[in-house]
Amino acid sequence: MTLVVGHLVLFALFIVNIIQCEEHLYVNGPFGKRHLTVDIPSPYNCNRSIGISEYLTHRIQISELQVSSTHYSNSEEIYVSWIPSPNPCQDDFIGVYFVETSLVEPCNYLDFEFVQKSQSNSTWLMINLRHQLEFRYFSRGANCNGTYQFIAKSPLVEPLNYNEPVHVHLAFGDRNDQIYVSYLTNSNQVIPKCQYGFDSSSLNFQVGGTSVTYQASDMCEGKANITGPQAFIDPGYMHTMLLQDLRPSTIYYYRVGSDEHGWSEVNVFINRPSSIDDEVNLIAYGDMGVSPIQSGAKPTIDRVLTRVITNNVTAILHIGDVSYARGVGALWDAFMSQIEATTSRVPYMVGIGNHEYDHVAGGDKDPSGAPGPGGFRPEWGNYGYDSGGECAVPMVHRFHSPSNGNGLFWYSFEIGPIHVVYYSTEHDFLPSSAQYDWIEKDLRSVNRTRTPWLIVGSHRPMYSSLIYKDLIKEKLQEYIEPLLYKYRVDLNLFAHIHSYERTCPLYNNTCVNDGVTHVLIGMGGHDLTKGTYSGEKWSLYHDIEFGYTHIWANKTQLTFSYYHTKDDQLADQFHLKK
Repeated sequence: MTLVVGHLVLFALFIVNIIQCEEHLYVNGPFGKRHLTVDIPSPYNCNRSIGISEYLTHRIQISELQVSSTHYSNSEEIYVSWIPSPNPCQDDFIGVYFVETSLVEPCNYLDFEFVQKSQSNSTWLMINLRHQLEFRYFSRGANCNGTYQFIAKSPLVEPLNYNEPVHVHLAFGDRNDQIYVSYLTNSNQVIPKCQYGFDSSSLNFQVGGTSVTYQASDMCEGKANITGPQAFIDPGYMHTMLLQDLRPSTIYYYRVGSDEHGWSEVNVFINRPSSIDDEVNLIAYGDMGVSPIQSGAKPTIDRVLTRVITNNVTAILHIGDVSYARGVGALWDAFMSQIEATTSRVPYMVGIGNHEYDHVAGGDKDPSGAPGPGGFRPEWGNYGYDSGGECAVPMVHRFHSPSNGNGLFWYSFEIGPIHVVYYSTEHDFLPSSAQYDWIEKDLRSVNRTRTPWLIVGSHRPMYSSLIYKDLIKEKLQEYIEPLLYKYRVDLNLFAHIHSYERTCPLYNNTCVNDGVTHVLIGMGGHDLTKGTYSGEKWSLYHDIEFGYTHIWANKTQLTFSYYHTKDDQLADQFHLKK
């Protein structure tokens, strides 16, 4: 069998409407395809209708694309193959589609890959979207100057189990003896369960949970309100169980699912320590996203997974800009699949960033309860439309936190000798705000004889020597920094700028012995922020590399280490003592 493009061999006669499409969606790549502008031939879009008549005549032979399997489990690979055309157009492509998508909508794909000359196969990292899919080959008509023409497609491809338990992840509850266990399936028709115990072969305890979902209409605006493969898709049902009465520093084995829909593999976690005398290992970063769109994301989470397994890590702190889905539902599935091997082993504690929350309209749907159509939008801020209209709705349905603040937006928790506080730079943090009052109350309540170390995390930076105008940074220094200094915060972590930087112990732009050490940790995987640094005296180290940080602490010492993703080598380290 041969796959022959219309401008090569004439076999069948087709009258094809001109296909008008939006430009290739470079930011979309949930099936493991990286779309770089430099790799995309001119004119970089699906629409070449200008100057072409309304109808074009093409004779093409349609040959089926071959697939290595028509059924798959989440995160498995499928190989697509074909007999190559000797002279493909420069921008022939194969896309993956919902089966109901019309053949005259070539750019309405979930993901795509350009076909190179002599290429005869491609590999696709599959994610369970709870939907029937197919691969399709498209080529230009009119000697590669026309619109895209459908050439061939694969057999139908679908999940082996539509209710496969996926996206398994953990989070801390209100008490030290509690852990949230969450996962996702296609259905809410059975009670979700978690079976757990002290031995992988004896899961003697079982707890049922609850199920939630969300619709496009639940979100605030824009792309998030539109249904389609490059916008909102049915997210399935998110199931959550709360494990209670867990012993501190104890290994537990567990699985999630049901007899009716199937069970996950048996996973393992260690419950957090509860004593000041315990040692703690944390991993921290921000701004990750999905590989290969954000090229550093998968390599970074792979490094983190290795450290989680070998270093008895207690929790991961991800302080905002989590999936970068921005209204593209399939990217949430891709991100949750990307992190699952790690988040099924250790609690994943998330904070709110601009790309989860910022919106302009639809404030009545804002789960944070912020007043106004777009929440906190002072004239001196640069708060925009950065969430694609999601306004944190997917976040609050997918992730969990202690209930001592305002959901995921601001909360705190303790791990052995450490007290961690998350607050939101996307919400009102001025002294008249509810969040400001909560921050001060929480900081004031910390018992430093019980938790001598105090770490604060938020998304936007309070300090950075990168030269750019940022009034939000100045307002954080004006209003929040005095609180951190007053209550003797040890570490202030933030992200947003995609690089790493560490200050001296600092207050009011001056190095002082009793100051707060600020660390920019926005190098978790999203494209790095290039720029010029001012050389401020308080900036002790900075670089522009993908990486992650590791925090080790006991009751008297804390060691903060920064590792580069590319080689896992130590790039920066400092020590604090009590």
